[in-house]
Amino acid sequence: MKSLFAKSLFTAAVLLALSPAQAATQDLDKLLSSIKDDIAAQRLSSPAGNNALERIDAFRAQAPFDFRVVPLTYKWGEAYVAMAEKAIGGKEYEKAQQYLDKVWLVAALTPGLEEAQAKLDSQWKGAPVAAAAPVDAKADAERQKKLAEAAEKEKAKVEAERKRKAEEDKRLAAEEKKKADQERARKQEEERLRRAEAEKAEKAAAEKRLADAQKAADKERADAASKKAAPAKVVAAAPVAAPVASKPREEPKVVAVKAKTDAGTSQLWTEAKEDSAPIASYPVSSELLTERNRDIVDSLEPVCKAILDNDASVVVHTQDKADYRWLTVRLTLCMRRLDKSFRLRHSYEAVADGAPFVTLHPAREVSLVRKVGD
Repeated sequence: MKSLFAKSLFTAAVLLALSPAQAATQDLDKLLSSIKDDIAAQRLSSPAGNNALERIDAFRAQAPFDFRVVPLTYKWGEAYVAMAEKAIGGKEYEKAQQYLDKVWLVAALTPGLEEAQAKLDSQWKGAPVAAAAPVDAKADAERQKKLAEAAEKEKAKVEAERKRKAEEDKRLAAEEKKKADQERARKQEEERLRRAEAEKAEKAAAEKRLADAQKAADKERADAASKKAAPAKVVAAAPVAAPVASKPREEPKVVAVKAKTDAGTSQLWTEAKEDSAPIASYPVSSELLTERNRDIVDSLEPVCKAILDNDASVVVHTQDKADYRWLTVRLTLCMRRLDKSFRLRHSYEAVADGAPFVTLHPAREVSLVRKVGD
């Protein structure tokens, strides 16, 4: 047994040796691919110069901190363990031990290695084989020491790989967070610039309206002054008719006030137009609107999110006010799903034909009708 172990150790040492020049010239990716091919073809440690073990050692020599080879090393060990199991089944115990010795030296943490060794030990003792030479306690202790050292090295490699992967994951997470923060800052800056442009355009439009109103007032004052300066025309007095008895006439004061009020409100609604440039436009399903299908609330969710994100007011474009009122209620219900405290500011604009749609506009604090009335 001692000579068998020594012979196996010497064979493994020879197989592990690889010229530095050859290792330096091998490409890492090609090495990994070649190792996979060698394991699949059962070229585990032979023939010399063309086997998986030599390429594994070459990879480790070139890239000692690249742990991509570790899983392949375990596959290499599992292949030898499978061969040892087969040899044990055929009662070729010495051959099985040779296979296991190679795995112990290269990949001591290979799954199934300890079980295969225990199985071999239990069967070899009771097998009808020639008497084994006495075990050299010192050599056996040295062997056990080497196996323990190999196992510790393998554990250290696995732990180093785990730490490296954890650090890499941490680094990638930090990079992703940094990218997300930069993207959020970019979007915020774009939104700030957009709002500034919208406010600038709205201010320019307001100044234009004010200038137009001032021009109209000046013209009205000029017209009034010219009429006042013109000579009054003399009109002949009409003959006064004799008084005729008649029924007292009812005073239509209430009706006149109501008519005047309705006319004023109608005029306010007519003049209450949203004149700011739209931020965005969203189509609305004509079919759901016509059928008064309440599922339309789900389709309005992107619109509601945009309203909430931009604190926007909206203009509902429909063919009639009945559609406008119904759609406005659905928008309100949709907004309450996202933020119950949000107050939807909306107005109406008729479309002659075509599909209904909703446009988003810069935020305003009061009703359009109130702004016109003021």
